[in-house]
Amino acid sequence: MTFRHIFYCFLMLCTALIYSPASGLNFHDPKEAEDSLSAILSNLNKAQNDSVKQLLNHSFFLTLRAVLEMPSADQYPFDSLKTLVKLESPDHKFRIFHWNLPNAAGHHQYYGFLKVLHHDPPLVFELKDKSDSIPDPDTVLLDNTQWFGSLYYKVIPLETAGDDTVYTLLGWSGKNTTITRKVIEVLSFGHNDRPYFGKKIFQNYPGLNQTRIIFRYAATTSMSLKLENKVVTVKKGWNSKKRVFETAPVEVMMIVFDRMMPLDPQLQGQYQFYVPEGDICDGFAYINKGWSFMTSVGTRNEKK
Repeated sequence: MTFRHIFYCFLMLCTALIYSPASGLNFHDPKEAEDSLSAILSNLNKAQNDSVKQLLNHSFFLTLRAVLEMPSADQYPFDSLKTLVKLESPDHKFRIFHWNLPNAAGHHQYYGFLKVLHHDPPLVFELKDKSDSIPDPDTVLLDNTQWFGSLYYKVIPLETAGDDTVYTLLGWSGKNTTITRKVIEVLSFGHNDRPYFGKKIFQNYPGLNQTRIIFRYAATTSMSLKLENKVVTVKKGWNSKKRVFETAPVEVMMIVFDRMMPLDPQLQGQYQFYVPEGDICDGFAYINKGWSFMTSVGTRNEKK
């Protein structure tokens, strides 16, 4: 390591210590903390050494946790923190603050906090990314200490069969330089508002007991995953006179996504070769308080 590299590492370490809550810096309000967080992110974005990135990331983590534990942080926008992904549920139940840290090899690690809003005292849960070590992540139930790390961009509040409110989250979960992922996650809250991830509300989907839907595909391609309103045909009931099931068109919420397939059938299960199958889209329609899988619900370039 050259003198220049040693000096740079020393400078980054000093920055991490200066802006760490452990240094004795006390924040009076979220704006003051945001200035410190912005300075750490600026240095983090410039860092080229993984060890330095980890030091700065840890400082950012501690500082953000400290400010989120302030009651005044409930609605503070943190607008200057561009690489911090912030998401609030439409019913103002919670906010999620999360980010990813790719290393020099292109592997992504995720960090985050979930803050339950309007809670006295403030209630903040750390989201610990364990996606590399979770067995059978498509079917397991998780909590905040075992989180399938993702960056969410959509929150959909739903009522389930038990009349509890759960939240469907749409997210991106980059893995490495060859495989990336998108996720349909389910968030619910238990005793003392502890967050839990995963729920068996997916119907008719290939594969049994899905608690979340994970799409895996080539990192060199893209996949659309979004919420739309669509008209579908559903069964109304049995007509005893006509002796047929009657159907009717109904407008429902639907999660629409590209159908991902391997470039060649012999590459089944090798997700680094999965790409969209032309313009074909499948989806999950919200019917009977669950997500019902439907095939060929539209095309990728379909006009609304």
